[in-house]
Amino acid sequence: MIAKGTWAGQYKYDNNAHLELRGIKATNFEIDITKIDNERFIGKVQDDLSTGGTEGVGDVTGSVIGNKVEFVKQMPILTVIAGRNGRRKAFNKKHRKIYYTGTISEDGKTATGRWKFKAGFILVGLMLILGKGNGGTWTMKLTE
Repeated sequence: MIAKGTWAGQYKYDNNAHLELRGIKATNFEIDITKIDNERFIGKVQDDLSTGGTEGVGDVTGSVIGNKVEFVKQMPILTVIAGRNGRRKAFNKKHRKIYYTGTISEDGKTATGRWKFKAGFILVGLMLILGKGNGGTWTMKLTE
């Protein structure tokens, strides 16, 4: 079971070239789980911008069955790395859904796992951008 409250965590990319381009090893985030209904939960998520996070307050919807946790993170602002200098560009469009899967500890206070988002085309104004798929690892723990 997952607990209501604030969870502090971080995610890392598997792709070393992407890590070097970003210049940041891990991005911190905070999830506030606001509602639990049986094994389903919902909440809000905010990335730490100073550690390379995506702008805005996003939504989290997920479930816990046994010790398996999975959730989808949907951020309200699309952020992409533009060019080879690691410069970030934000668009007033939802980010692609990010899928998290993992394991929650027996006491329900820590969780670890993997995250990914799929490759696909993103329409921004009149531009069509190829968004590469990506993934990595994540961890979080209950703080309140």
